[in-house]
Amino acid sequence: MISDSSTNSSEPADNSAIEGDSDRTPTNGIPSPAAAAEELQLKLQESEKKYLYLYSEFENFRRRIERDRLDYIKFGHEGFLKELLQVLDNFERALAHAKSLGGEKGSPLALVVQGIEMIHYQFAEALKAQGVTAVPSVGQKFDPTLHEAVGEEESKSEPGTIVKEMQKGYQLHGRLLRPARVVVAKK
Repeated sequence: MISDSSTNSSEPADNSAIEGDSDRTPTNGIPSPAAAAEELQLKLQESEKKYLYLYSEFENFRRRIERDRLDYIKFGHEGFLKELLQVLDNFERALAHAKSLGGEKGSPLALVVQGIEMIHYQFAEALKAQGVTAVPSVGQKFDPTLHEAVGEEESKSEPGTIVKEMQKGYQLHGRLLRPARVVVAKK
């Protein structure tokens, strides 16, 4: 049996593609293995950059959603609490009026005043448990982020100091819920 090298299937028919520079593209249009590997490496690096960018964006999105969720839990009932502050104001007005009537100790009026005080205390504690705190006012320097000036008054206090509180202000977890309406000492 005569073996012809051109008919042996284990040897390549065209040796020109192997013998030349391996970085060149052969005449048949197929890139060399080294060029293909380099191109794939570049695509891989580009894909990794895109992946890291998208992963970073997703992490930022996840953190933002978590922060928004916590804010909603913290401040979601803000509107309802503003309505309750009006009820608290009316309790305080009723209490002040009942005390001004001056009932004797043990009299029916004194017992009503005591009952209103207990309800007021319980109501204020329930608001405090929800994160509602009063804004300090009288004797403080006027702060436009916490106070709303409704007037000025002659006073011995330093100008810009709050001398009267017309309506209490409140904060919810450090965020202003309602500004305090105050009268400020004249300059």
